Amino acid sequence: MVPPSRVLENAMTPLHQTLRAAALVALAICLAVPKSFAQTAPGVVGSWSLVSLTVSRSGSDVDVLGPHPSGQLIFGSDGRYVLLGVRADLPKFASGNRLSGTSEENERIVQGNFAHFGTYTVDPAAQVIVFRIQKSTFPNWDGDVQQRPFTLDGDRLTYVTPGSFGYGASKVVWQRMK
Repeated sequence: MVPPSRVLENAMTPLHQTLRAAALVALAICLAVPKSFAQTAPGVVGSWSLVSLTVSRSGSDVDVLGPHPSGQLIFGSDGRYVLLGVRADLPKFASGNRLSGTSEENERIVQGNFAHFGTYTVDPAAQVIVFRIQKSTFPNWDGDVQQRPFTLDGDRLTYVTPGSFGYGASKVVWQRMK
């Protein structure tokens, strides 16, 4: 006599086998989401617009990307994020070709933007967002796991970053986009 599991296995068409495999993969992905993300991400999930990026220098705040920076931070419900901040007043390249900028033009671009992407979790007890940076325009951060102490006040998200702008820690403020 053939065991029932063998009968079912033999009766499965390639379509059934594919659907079964897809269901198992989906289940594995759902189970792999960290508890801290699953419990707290709804507070930050969504799109955010950059309000300011400041560092304290000689006792006063300095706007790293100028007084009116542009940028977006998107926290996905899947635990992934993408972040970009840019000076609003970056000049265009005289050549019109991004690959043939002058040294000065390239320097302004490097100093006038930041971006990184990867995965994130939120620890509500510690009030920390943990960024697992896959890639960054500041290559020293590639592969880093960084914690950002944060506050969430209505539709305003504020966190502190480690020093990467030459002045120590910086404060980043985001406004939820509607």
